[in-house]
Amino acid sequence: MDENAVRSMLDRLASTTAPPSSVDVHKARRAGLRRRRLRSIGTPGASVSAIAVVVGLVASGALPFGVGSGTVSPTQATVRLSNAEVGVLTNAGGTPRAVAAANNAVQVVVKRCMAAKGLKFYPNFQAPVVPVFSGHRISYHGYPGLAGVPQAPIGLAAREAHGYGFYDQAVGIIKPPDGGKSKEERYADSAGKKYVLALDGPESDRVSVKWLDMSTSAGGCMGMAERRVYGSISDYVLATTGSSVLTGEWLSAITADPAFATVVGRWSACMAGRGFTYSSPEDLWNSLASQIDTHHPRLALRRLEIRTAVADYRCAQSVRLLPRIMALQDHHARYYSKALAPHLARLVRVDARALRVARALHVRVPRT
Repeated sequence: MDENAVRSMLDRLASTTAPPSSVDVHKARRAGLRRRRLRSIGTPGASVSAIAVVVGLVASGALPFGVGSGTVSPTQATVRLSNAEVGVLTNAGGTPRAVAAANNAVQVVVKRCMAAKGLKFYPNFQAPVVPVFSGHRISYHGYPGLAGVPQAPIGLAAREAHGYGFYDQAVGIIKPPDGGKSKEERYADSAGKKYVLALDGPESDRVSVKWLDMSTSAGGCMGMAERRVYGSISDYVLATTGSSVLTGEWLSAITADPAFATVVGRWSACMAGRGFTYSSPEDLWNSLASQIDTHHPRLALRRLEIRTAVADYRCAQSVRLLPRIMALQDHHARYYSKALAPHLARLVRVDARALRVARALHVRVPRT
């Protein structure tokens, strides 16, 4: 897939806010967002949640990357991962800070390069996505979340007051992120083609990444920065798009596990006993979000959302949904696809190199 195809999707999704209005958007969010994957100049107005959608769709099989089919055989060969590999796969340990440092190092190098060409560049610095709550090893509050349960981090008190927040956002109580253009995008518009050429280089500089079946720009200041921090363009793609695809495969393995279907079935039966018919927590999340989004907000919908959210919480507690899925996440993080494990091992080395370069550049990482 050409990166431009992904960018065109981002253009269409540019106004997406969380909770997104599309059911597919919510389904895709289970893959989460490790870090920015695409150059901002190609995605004017695209929100972070919209970028997450594209990678989520890759992981669920809606986009034809080389991996990420979303169809995981329970009998596929697996291999035991090292602690370092588990860390980069699940965003655990020092990974969030290393990821932010590497991203920020690229931004610093690009800014210096663009300044040398007489152009401005507004860096997009990131803070680490640090988990708020963890199980034995794997976080489910923040990226990558709990497989198949996007509402997992929302506590009972919040549900009793706001449900999942769908209605409140629909009526503007919770304000969505600003969908306007950034300073960089406005400046790029005024600077014209010379800005794009300086940042991304000519089309002739594009390179292919075979295992993801995609191509990406490799020239300009951005390409130079990616090579300096990550070592090569292919390693940069592995550390960004590739990383999210690898994590998406992990989440798919969890939801394909028969034990996942068993506990979700118990949750569904509990919800049915309370008068709510949903096949899974993700089905509830998507369906209710769509229902509220497609109807004029009414207080009756708010009351329904709160009742549903509280019942969801009670049933999850009753069948021990969260700890059981967390145990599955722990298991599948330790025993991973043998076919994809070499990419994960390489990712560990790439991330370590990028962190060393970031430290040498004295890159600061904002606090969360």
